[in-house]
Amino acid sequence: MAGAENDVVVISDSEESLADSEEFDDDDDETGRLIFIVPYTKCFRIPVEVARITGVDETLKVKIVNGQNVETKHDVRAEPNNTSIKYVVKGWAKWLKDNNIKEGDHCKFQYFPHIGVLFLANVFG
Repeated sequence: MAGAENDVVVISDSEESLADSEEFDDDDDETGRLIFIVPYTKCFRIPVEVARITGVDETLKVKIVNGQNVETKHDVRAEPNNTSIKYVVKGWAKWLKDNNIKEGDHCKFQYFPHIGVLFLANVFG
């Protein structure tokens, strides 16, 4: 499948893969957290399931906090494709450069509903 190496992989806090699942636990429990991995790509397309859980599908905005606790705000564009919608984060390439994230790196993000931001947990490659 073309582009599969750049797909966002969604995992639960129990580390079980949910990438093929249509259902996520969205009960706004502050102890629950959404964890997902983004491989290096110059265009970050948030999957519809993640956008729904984080509210990005309604606000078309996302806040990202990096490892130094610096928060940046990004507009998001809804981009239909053959089977669904992906949500493109504007300014992603600049964010990667500003945070010294290179080709081959993967970003592990956590989303905590009670603070409403994507937190960069770590970068690995």
